[in-house]
Amino acid sequence: MEKSEIMKNWINPPKLLCLGALLIAGSCQVVTEEEREERERVLVELTTTETTILDREIRTTGQIRPYEEAFIGAAGPQRIEQIFVDVGDRVEKDQLLVQMDRTQLFQARVQLDNLREDLRRLDTLVAVGAATRQQLDQLKTQYEVARSNVENLEENTRIRANIPGIITGRYFSDGEIFTMSPTTPEGRIAIVALQQIQPVKLSMGVSEGHFPEVQIGQEALLTADIYPGREFRGRLHKLYPTIDRTSGTFGVDILIENNDLALRPGMFGRVSLRVGETEGLLVPALAVLKQAGSDERFVFVVENSIAHRRAVRLGRTFDDRVEIISGLEAGEELVTKGQHNLMDQSEVEVVNNQR
Repeated sequence: MEKSEIMKNWINPPKLLCLGALLIAGSCQVVTEEEREERERVLVELTTTETTILDREIRTTGQIRPYEEAFIGAAGPQRIEQIFVDVGDRVEKDQLLVQMDRTQLFQARVQLDNLREDLRRLDTLVAVGAATRQQLDQLKTQYEVARSNVENLEENTRIRANIPGIITGRYFSDGEIFTMSPTTPEGRIAIVALQQIQPVKLSMGVSEGHFPEVQIGQEALLTADIYPGREFRGRLHKLYPTIDRTSGTFGVDILIENNDLALRPGMFGRVSLRVGETEGLLVPALAVLKQAGSDERFVFVVENSIAHRRAVRLGRTFDDRVEIISGLEAGEELVTKGQHNLMDQSEVEVVNNQR
């Protein structure tokens, strides 16, 4: 075969394509085993876990209640002359709320005036010997009884607020007869109902195991769903001394000043009562993963460049960190970035270790 024919066959396009493929394949086999292993490792960032001082808290829920509540009525059946307040009105202590019929009061005052005049005259007669001391003493007794009756009628015909607060119920109208029968939804006898809501309180039951830790004056934080992101500060105001054997709890009252009247009786609240300090383990919340289809939480820790999956139990949340109750110890290397690409026993390469 001539040289020209040999060259023609050698530069045949199909053969050139095959030659290129062989050259490329040969170059791909140059990757070392060490480089291949490095490419299989997952890049992660770590932090070393450590304990910190945490507040010990008792957490529970309850309803806001008025600090005090009063159902105000008259001492006996009589006609209501005028009611000066309505539902929603704010009142001060000793403010006039209801004026009852004053007919008996007028009669009692006339009788008292007559007895006062009789007493003055009899006193003169005794001085000149025209009446006895015994008669004077008897008349003084009648006068004191009449004076006491007037004072009692004045107090019970002009009905005043015994606490400051807001009128929450009005159960009669002007001119009606107060009959001394239950009129309120709570089965109380009242003309008006009054609640003191500055401050307010939250009553809750606490497990008897906490009884030695709870003391008057301890701080509390309250949150309400209606005010997201807002906290209300309070303190333990009352500690009930007995244990309810049915529930195994004892009662406490949390007092919240409520200066702006944002909290109202009947609102739902969550309260945290601070009872001391303890050591705890906090980790970044993003480091904790959730098992799909279950409530299991887990993290990854690294030992000798190997990732190990750990099931953990969570406690409280503090901003962007979460408390680990079990499953993790202080001093371990926790994966904080790259954990979503890991499986148990994955090889890792640490790119940053935060301490």
